[in-house]
Amino acid sequence: MLEFCEKLTRGPSAMAESGVDALRDAGFCDRDIVAVTAAAAYRNFIIRVADGLGVELGATRSGYYDPEVLRAFGVTARAVGGTLYADRQSTAGDAADSPRRSGAVPVAASAVPAAAQLPDGRPCWIAYANVAGQTALADAPGTPRNLATALGLTPETLAATLAFARLVDGGRSSLGERLEALLGSVVAAVLGVSYLAAHHGQRLLAAGAATAELRALVDDPGGGSLAGREREAARFAEKLTRAPGTMARGDVEALRAAGFDDRDIVTIVGAVAFASYRGLIAAALGVQPETA
Repeated sequence: MLEFCEKLTRGPSAMAESGVDALRDAGFCDRDIVAVTAAAAYRNFIIRVADGLGVELGATRSGYYDPEVLRAFGVTARAVGGTLYADRQSTAGDAADSPRRSGAVPVAASAVPAAAQLPDGRPCWIAYANVAGQTALADAPGTPRNLATALGLTPETLAATLAFARLVDGGRSSLGERLEALLGSVVAAVLGVSYLAAHHGQRLLAAGAATAELRALVDDPGGGSLAGREREAARFAEKLTRAPGTMARGDVEALRAAGFDDRDIVTIVGAVAFASYRGLIAAALGVQPETA
């Protein structure tokens, strides 16, 4: 289980059906596998929310944090007092510059593999069930049906996932359809998850982007081909996805300087973190692109 979660976090594009088979051989049923996947994806989500917004550990009470736990993750006693994020006030560089490499994804931006259907037509690698209400949820506008199907064994996870999607996806947030799709495409390019790339790439084209614009974004997810607010948002999303432990106060300030208010910034962080969550679930469970 730990090997599966580590591989999913560090190299989602390398996930294979053999990983699911190994969990089955270890005694996990398919419902367990979905639950394990969702737990790992959620922790990647919350890491990006915390690092993207600069959430401090904060001092709660004396001795609350076990020193061994702090040392294991490279956290100093000073950081517990509220300086973990504040110490990185300028825009940080590569992941290697950070004492905490939480969730760093060493995936080449151009490594998005071509989407390929399973030869037997399955929507994913795991067993799936048409639970009560799943069809209605999966038919909601903008919902990736195969991803919803893959989560069918854990209806509570499915419901929570679709509820959050309605906040940051489908053009329903303050960011608008194009910027939502652009951020999702950046995350997909960094993670190398073809399912996520197909979903957000199609949405970006539907929002008016040209094919060449999408290709340029895949080749340079940091936004080098973009301008203005979109370029800064893409740069922020690329860094938060690839190396959340290097985020700094300067990254948020750059978004403010580009014209985003704090509500927009919270939405950007939520959208990027959620795209990562959804991409990891798709990678771990072998979710296939929809055919229609």
